[in-house]
Amino acid sequence: MIGPLFTYGRLTLMDRKRTDAVWMKYGRSLWKFAGSYGLGIALMLVLLVLTFAGTLHQVRLSSSMGPEAAIESFFGAPYVLIPLGGENSLVTLPLPGMGITCALLFANLLIGGMFRVRWTWRHAGVLVAHGGILLLLAGIMLGNKMTVAVDQVELPQGDRVHEQSLPFDLRLNRFVPEFYPGTSKPKSYESQVTVFPESGGRYDAVIRMNEPLRLSGWTLYQMSWGQDSLHPGRLISILRASRNPLEHMPKWSSYIIAAGLLWHFACVFGRYLRRKPGQAPAGTEVADDQPEPPAPGGKRRLRLIGVCALVAAIFGVGMLAARPASHPVRVEHYVPWSSFLVERAGAMAVQDGGRLKPVSTYAGFHLLRTLGKRSFAMETPEGKRTLSPVEWMLDCMFRPEFAEQYPHLPDQADKRKKYSYAQIAEHWEEMTRAVREIRLLGETNLTEAQKEILALSRNFDVVRGWMLSSRIMLEDPSAMERMEFPRWFPAGNHDGERLWTAAPDKATGAFLAMASLLERKAIGMEGAEASGLRMKAEGLLLEKLAQPNEAASAGERRSLEREIFYYRLDPLYASLAVFVAAFVCLLLCALFRPSANAPLWRRFLRPGGFSPAWLLGAAGTGVLAAALVIRVLITMRSPVGNTYETIAFIACMGVLCALVAELFSKKGIVLAAGLLLGAFSCQMGILYESSQAVDHMDPLVAILRSNFLLSTHVITIVLGYAAGLLAAVLSHVYLLASPLRLIGRKTEQSMDRMAYGILCFSLVFTLVGTVFGGIWGNESWGRFWGWDPKENGALMIVLWQLTVLHARKAGWLSPWLLHFSNVVGGVIIAFAWWGVNMLGVGLHSYGFTSGRDALDIFYWSEAVLCVLFIILHCRALRRVDIR
Repeated sequence: MIGPLFTYGRLTLMDRKRTDAVWMKYGRSLWKFAGSYGLGIALMLVLLVLTFAGTLHQVRLSSSMGPEAAIESFFGAPYVLIPLGGENSLVTLPLPGMGITCALLFANLLIGGMFRVRWTWRHAGVLVAHGGILLLLAGIMLGNKMTVAVDQVELPQGDRVHEQSLPFDLRLNRFVPEFYPGTSKPKSYESQVTVFPESGGRYDAVIRMNEPLRLSGWTLYQMSWGQDSLHPGRLISILRASRNPLEHMPKWSSYIIAAGLLWHFACVFGRYLRRKPGQAPAGTEVADDQPEPPAPGGKRRLRLIGVCALVAAIFGVGMLAARPASHPVRVEHYVPWSSFLVERAGAMAVQDGGRLKPVSTYAGFHLLRTLGKRSFAMETPEGKRTLSPVEWMLDCMFRPEFAEQYPHLPDQADKRKKYSYAQIAEHWEEMTRAVREIRLLGETNLTEAQKEILALSRNFDVVRGWMLSSRIMLEDPSAMERMEFPRWFPAGNHDGERLWTAAPDKATGAFLAMASLLERKAIGMEGAEASGLRMKAEGLLLEKLAQPNEAASAGERRSLEREIFYYRLDPLYASLAVFVAAFVCLLLCALFRPSANAPLWRRFLRPGGFSPAWLLGAAGTGVLAAALVIRVLITMRSPVGNTYETIAFIACMGVLCALVAELFSKKGIVLAAGLLLGAFSCQMGILYESSQAVDHMDPLVAILRSNFLLSTHVITIVLGYAAGLLAAVLSHVYLLASPLRLIGRKTEQSMDRMAYGILCFSLVFTLVGTVFGGIWGNESWGRFWGWDPKENGALMIVLWQLTVLHARKAGWLSPWLLHFSNVVGGVIIAFAWWGVNMLGVGLHSYGFTSGRDALDIFYWSEAVLCVLFIILHCRALRRVDIR
């Protein structure tokens, strides 16, 4: 009996040991899988898909169920079904919800990024960055759970309000909405309140936009304002209250992430600098000493010339498409204004868009809006003459007989064809009837053609009012204040600020009308009598218009002169010309590369390193940098306050990054990529300004008037955009040049390293800029992350770049796949930069823009290029197999 029991106990002990071994084996495998690169990459790709699908979900449902409900229905769901092939498609992709995916990614990052990474000084930067990301994710997830928020606290002026969730009462003593002069654009909101704590007592406080009030663990944000429906004329201030004990954790997490990434990439860059020339990086395959033989010299040159001709053709077609057709009209008896009057009138100050600007700027954008360009040519008895915006404006107001013959307004069928004022006036009643019918449809239901008709009507009304200005100044000058006339007459001071008006006093209006009558009387006359009439008319304009304006704007004269110089410089056109010249110079140096034993002056004409092309690229970058500095001095704010300014900033920073990288690679290819990026960006800015015809120096709305947060967030993230786009352009060059054997093996390895380094640089600034954007949102709106489309776009860039870098670290990406991934990353950056602005939903309404057709062309072009790159790569692989 004892034997079987002993045997049974021994078997049980053996089974237990075997079971423990099995559990140990599977547990180790599960632990290894939970912290693996593969799981992390898969989760980041799932997050990327969820973010993109959730953004489109908002676009579809925001109008029907509201933006907040649309966001919650997708990002708050435990799982989602993403339709493939359209909204009504029966084929769907089931994925876990955003919360589950983030929790799994947190566990993967904790296990793989902290426990399984070797704790050495070499990995210290990675460990610190991973720790910061873990703190950030924990702060966001726990903060969302622990946050208590009151979305709307309405404070009628004079009433004491008790909100059940708040441990204090509030009374609005005064609400001060401040607007930019002459506009309805908000400059700031300010609520002057009295706080009544539960413990007793009272004290006064002020809550402003971007300056919340913190008390008793709660934060009060100024959100909006409105009118009291029960008491007409009384204002209501709308606040948002929230309590989040982990409010500052994302801020400190971002500092930790930035420090870790900078430490890691600085160490990597240091190892790169210490590496001997020709030495391969650790862990990579060493290439053969003999580089891959390129194609024969003649064919190689022909291929290079063909590629560059294609790039030049793209530039040429783009600029020709943007340039309106020039059909000079003949104007009889035309006599130009004196250059002295044109210069004085162009330097006058006019209040428009909430700021003082030169009349030359005001007239230039009005001409750009009506004609599509800032000047136009006409035939006169003395020959062909080009009219400036100031001359055009003076003709419209004081010599309408000439102005009604000028080409002003575009044909809706053919935009390159222009109609004069007289031709449009013949069909004025028909256009008025059509505009009335369109306005009945509502602004949200209009087609692009109907919107263009409304814009045509508005431009015609402006020109029509200008041509009737002399009559209006005589009959009812006060009516000019209600119409779109330039506000260039001083009207006294208010609280130390100069006021401006479009309506002159009766005496000034009579003198200006007399100047117009004298100019019109002189039309068709010749000799001394005509010259005398014109001199009297110009003398009245100088005395009654220019001199009072100059005296009233004396304090702003330096800023006005800077702006006049800025638009005379035309930095985008100048930089575009310099970048194209640098690219041509680089091409010539590559085609006629000097030999190693050539004279010193001949060796200076090499394509790589410090070369003439590099100097030209630096000159173009200097022009853009000087233009950005001038804009800062004029506007007294960050140089990236709107979409247009980000274009110039990306062009400048993209080429600057390429110039720095070229000093290390010395191959000329990184410089070529930077020049292409700068030239395309300048061309893009020119086209965007021509299509919008809006002055982009106008002051910012209230929510953007936070110089520190605006500078840190926008400048940082746009710098990340610039580096990511530079990596994408460099990868375009690689994917085209490598299969065509335009570059050798060593050059390919150099491009691999440059693409990887620029991608890392982009990740640092994009990630930190995205987190800074969340901190800005927390300071302004009381929430760190709200799944707004603009936020989602930035998150998509970060997720894709992290996926690419982790896949490369795991050894899953070949050089070709790395460059192809950079191209895809460029498309994602374009969506985050421009695409989300065209969706029409979200809190970033100040950045909404149009131009969907141009963006679609870009997407389709990139799709065609990706197919071409795949075909070329397959042919190159087949050629290697045949060998």
